[in-house]
Amino acid sequence: MHCVPESKNARAVGRIVAALLIAGGIFYAVPIVSRAAGIRVFAPLFTALTFACVIAAVFLLVRYRMTSFQYIVRPRAEAEDSGLLTAYASGAKLNLADLPPETLDFVVIRSQGARPGAMECVLGMDDLIEVTPIRRAKKDGTTRSEIGKKYRPGGDYISYDYTVTLAPDDALALVFRDGPKTVGIFIEPDEKMKAYFLGFGKGKKS
Repeated sequence: MHCVPESKNARAVGRIVAALLIAGGIFYAVPIVSRAAGIRVFAPLFTALTFACVIAAVFLLVRYRMTSFQYIVRPRAEAEDSGLLTAYASGAKLNLADLPPETLDFVVIRSQGARPGAMECVLGMDDLIEVTPIRRAKKDGTTRSEIGKKYRPGGDYISYDYTVTLAPDDALALVFRDGPKTVGIFIEPDEKMKAYFLGFGKGKKS
């Protein structure tokens, strides 16, 4: 199973980047114009604001316009080598939904620009302990911070954001046990993958 999410607010991100660059240009020009007009201003403040705007613009551009992800649920190599998957194949077609969790991995591949993608994470589906839809506002459902509050007191908790939409309204949290750590993965799957994870996660909430 394979999914390449698409940003739902790419134009909005572009407008924010443009606004930040314009603001940076204005902040940069203020000390120059003020000096020419004989007005004293605290130039280091405007320099810092210029840098802050440019850095924020570059971050948003790289993170939300130049970065893409692939989500993959795939059989493990050892399961393929053992011939176990053949027993679960329906005719010539293998149905992932019928496979035991211990034969599957969840993989995220990150790509930036024209560079080839690299695997960001590989986690066993048998280590998946919770699947939860995530909303921006608490009133609409579970938030990312609530996931962190739930698992952080129990030990080491780390999270990774693999969404491509800035502040998405509808993301999915996948929580895995990875040795002594608990790992929260935030993704934007398509409807097919979302249905798969929600069905897979039934009875796995802790």
